[in-house]
Formats: sequence, structure tokens, C-alpha cells
Amino acid sequence: MTNETLKSIIDLVNNMKQKKPIVECLTNRVTINDCANMLLAMGASPIMAEIECEMAEIMAVSGALVMNLGLLDEPYLAAMRAAAKAAKEQGKPIILDPVGAGASKLRDRVCAEMIELARPDIIRGNMSEIRALCGGSIESRGVDASSDDEVNDENRGEFGELVKSLAEKTGSVVCATGAIDVIAAPDGRVCYIKNGHEMLCGVTGTGCMCSAMTISCSATASALRRCSAMTGAMAAAGDPFTAAAAAVVMLGIAGEQAYEYTAENESGIGTFKVKLFDYIYLMSDEDFIKRAKIIED
Repeated sequence: MTNETLKSIIDLVNNMKQKKPIVECLTNRVTINDCANMLLAMGASPIMAEIECEMAEIMAVSGALVMNLGLLDEPYLAAMRAAAKAAKEQGKPIILDPVGAGASKLRDRVCAEMIELARPDIIRGNMSEIRALCGGSIESRGVDASSDDEVNDENRGEFGELVKSLAEKTGSVVCATGAIDVIAAPDGRVCYIKNGHEMLCGVTGTGCMCSAMTISCSATASALRRCSAMTGAMAAAGDPFTAAAAAVVMLGIAGEQAYEYTAENESGIGTFKVKLFDYIYLMSDEDFIKRAKIIED
């Protein structure tokens, strides 16, 4: 990792905290409360509007749009289409979380539709979802990633090429979260992020929060979803590639810190979840400097 990359991430995070962007989250109702609280903890402001007729007005006051395909019904899809249209017209960044891509024909159809309609600035999913968007077959685990898609130091180059191919195809920054997170830009840039801890797997919706941070467990994508909301807040304050990296690194570092506190105090998953929010709220420039684990190709 270069000092320039780390400085860009820190500058973006500080800019986001200064701007306090409003982020419109059409997100999974299972994790909607946690996504809202995570945005507040990191210094942004959430809106969770879901009514089609108000989307243009909501986007007028929002800095970014996060679209999560977790729970699908027709009113929700109508609101998503209206929000995407308004965000594009107003030049607001769009983050798409393709929950369950490859798990059903409906989800595949909706993912394709939203990529075509929204032309998202960032697509953030687990590696199985990203592979499904590339047209590959997957062993479906619902919204969870298959163990076959676990990224490690030996195969990260292969998966990096896969993620880069989707970025080039869609024109979006693509962020695939897993044991090692892979982020690729349409211009060919790729980076790998190795922050996080497996206890993040025990907290539902960390990926939603990250699209609205990283995880060291490739098998549980439901724990990734909070990342989407965080990515939205970052994208409202800077370029998509740096925004995706900043969100994933921030969640990963907080996950490591929360684990260390929990282990030291012999506590459980409830304590871990509370401390995760605490460390997001308290994160400093020094935390990024000391802990960020980014590999650039």
C-alpha cells in the first residue's frame, strides 16, 4: 500500500464526516435499523424512504443512493426504479447491493435490470454474487457466499481478474467482500483488503452497513450487508474506488478492535456488536495508519 492511497482514504473519511451526507437507503428490512445507526456512528445521516412518489424529492436532499435487493416486492421495486432515475438525473452516486444474485431467476433478472437502469457507481456484493453477475454458475447458499469463492493469498489474482472483468463490463467500481476483499475499477485498478475478523459473521447485516465495511468469513454474506450503507456515505464524499476501499477498511478495522475488546473481557457476540458501533464512531486517522492492510496490483 502506498502512502498516497492511505492518505486518500483518510482524506475521504474526514471529508465525509465534515459533509455529514444524507444517504437514502432502500435496504433490507431485516437490517434497516442497524444500517441507520451505522451511518450515524460514522458521521453520516440516514433516510430510509420506500415510497415511489417521493423518491425525486428524497434524492434532491440526499448525497447518495443505496439500493439493496434483499427483500423484493413490487412496491419496493417501483420505489427503487424511481430512486435510480432521480439519482441519475441529479448526478448522485448509486451503490447497488445485488443480494442473492445467482440464487433465483427473479434476483438475476432484477440485478440485470438495475445495473442497466441505474448504471451504479459501485456494485458491492460477496464473491458468489459477483461471480453470478459475471455469468458464472454458483453453489447457491441464498444470500451467503459459497466456500468455493473464498479469496486467499494464492488465488486472489484469479479472483481479481474476475472482479475487474465485471468492472470493465459495467463501468462500475466493483467491490467483492470476503476473507480478502477485492475492489476493481473500470480503468483496471485493483486492490485487496485484508482487514476484519470472523466474529463479523455473527452479526447479521454487516454487509448492508458496509454498502450504506470488510469481513473475514467468506461463508456468511448476511453479515456483509451493512457495508453497502457505509459505502454510500463514502461515495457522497469522494471518488467511487476510494469510497469502496474506505468503507471496507473502516468496517474491517472496527471488527478487529471489537474482537480484541470482546476477547479481553471474555464477552460474547452482543458485546462485539455494541463495540463494533463504538469503534466506528471513535475511529481516528491513527487507526487507519496503524491497521489498514491494503495490497495494490
